[in-house]
Amino acid sequence: MGGLMDDRGLTLKRFIKPWENDEPCEVTIVQKSKSVWIAVGTHMGKEVRVQGRSANSAAALWRDAAHSRSN
Repeated sequence: MGGLMDDRGLTLKRFIKPWENDEPCEVTIVQKSKSVWIAVGTHMGKEVRVQGRSANSAAALWRDAAHSRSN
């Protein structure tokens, strides 16, 4: 996750299950600007990185992206 963190925005950690029966994945969500949030986490050994307009949006988009990669 090099270059993801900076001192200007908020950083959150969430545990997200891409599938109902999956183990939760640790996802880091970083606020880059007022309406730009980046969510990064590893699912099935691969990094998943998405951008959303809010922390909740980024988390939901991350779950959807990880879910679709495991199909």
